[in-house]
Amino acid sequence: MSQDTSRRTALERRFAALDGFSVLPHGRGEFQAADVAVLAADRESLNLTRRVASNLAGVFAPTLLVVEEPFEELAGVMWFGAYGLILSSASDRELADAAVLVSNRYTVVSEEIIEDERLSEGRLAFEWTLNNDAQSALDGLSRREREVLALVGTGRNNAEIAARLWVSSNTVRSHVQRLMRKLGLRSRLCLVVFAHELGLVDMNDTVLNGGEEEPVAPAPRRA
Repeated sequence: MSQDTSRRTALERRFAALDGFSVLPHGRGEFQAADVAVLAADRESLNLTRRVASNLAGVFAPTLLVVEEPFEELAGVMWFGAYGLILSSASDRELADAAVLVSNRYTVVSEEIIEDERLSEGRLAFEWTLNNDAQSALDGLSRREREVLALVGTGRNNAEIAARLWVSSNTVRSHVQRLMRKLGLRSRLCLVVFAHELGLVDMNDTVLNGGEEEPVAPAPRRA
């Protein structure tokens, strides 16, 4: 979705060369058929990226955003329904893993993006929305809500969180919805970043860092 067509073409070629992936033509019908929508995002195309990610959210394939480097405004994209953010410098294996995880409704954020100082200003959007400091918002959560928030922060989907907590997926879904209402956050990706910001997440337990079995699935993926 970058205005630089060479970046988009390069990304398409990378996916086309990966085992188990096929790249679909552009178009609304293809979005409906795809398992995951991969957008090359940059500062220049930020408004376009927000609009596309927002339109895809909850209707078409989950969205993975690929960026050259973190930038301040990137935090704003998290509010519009994308499931993942990863750097274009990631290895082919990391890119494939992220796409498969996102296609299965896991939430993925590169550790480099989480830790980059250029996002610190953008993250203030969370506190503006909360009209309070982050720690005060955390203090207002129940013990179970904190447990769910921490597990959401690892990138796991509702079914896996449910298995960990010995509850139903519907119960986890209710907790996630309630967390977003309480915290004033619009998307699951926002919850992930919020959990990281508050130090609730063990980075060794995230889905991209060995917290799960090898995520690359044998079934073909359509991007």
